[in-house]
Amino acid sequence: MSVLYASPEDAELAFYDSLERSDIEAMMSVWLADESIVCVHPGASRLEGQHDVRAGFMQMFEEPTPSMDFSITDVRCQQLDNFAIHTVREEIEVDGQLVSVMLATNIYQRTGQGWRMMLHHASPEPDMDFDELDYTFESPEPIVLH
Repeated sequence: MSVLYASPEDAELAFYDSLERSDIEAMMSVWLADESIVCVHPGASRLEGQHDVRAGFMQMFEEPTPSMDFSITDVRCQQLDNFAIHTVREEIEVDGQLVSVMLATNIYQRTGQGWRMMLHHASPEPDMDFDELDYTFESPEPIVLH
């Protein structure tokens, strides 16, 4: 029997709880039962579909690593009908010491079985403070970024 997540926030809590506990079954219960799901771990290739997402987490859970605690901060949420987009800051601690900070995007879809994750994308938070950079350009032509 699958778990019913009544809100995207419930699904998100279950996602990070299963990550901390290295519980593959609890982890996969959070994900949408669909081949369109996508997961990108920091510095890794994109995982697509249930098989690849499960295999990616299984590999992570099987590696001998100390237990990690996730503190989720700077949460920004957008919800439109049957979709929710959360951007978060993941502060990862090992033995009470902050070891890593990731920026993540989590996208959820409302289904007949409650809210389910359809995308998780995490990357390291940049070390530099972009506000301190000098963006002065000496060029007669406008600079186009896209």
